[in-house]
Amino acid sequence: MSELTEKEAEELALYLGEITNHTELDALALVTREGLRIAFSAIPGYNINPDQLSAISSVILQGANEAVTKIGYDYLSECVIRGEQSYLVLAAAGRFFLIGASRELKDLSKIVTVFRFYAKKITDLFSKRQ
Repeated sequence: MSELTEKEAEELALYLGEITNHTELDALALVTREGLRIAFSAIPGYNINPDQLSAISSVILQGANEAVTKIGYDYLSECVIRGEQSYLVLAAAGRFFLIGASRELKDLSKIVTVFRFYAKKITDLFSKRQ
């Protein structure tokens, strides 16, 4: 189940392109729950290591997931990490997580909404898989 079919890869690329079209993110990544990077893009001049972003996000997600489980919630759907002038949004997308990074705080609620929409589409894409 770790490999993507050509059709799945094409659909994922379309969804990621749509996220980029509807947001002003500095960086966008799709990673497995273990932190393996599937896709990554960043605006020119945004200096971030995609493997480091994926690995750090995986650690954050593991901690957040454990916290959600310990307090009795069923499923971690998203996590927002906000700094003084930037943020990360991590959204569950089936067996993947979407990661968005931005330095525009005014766009945070829009990006969360867009991530929720496309995370569901990605989840649905893989729930149909045998």
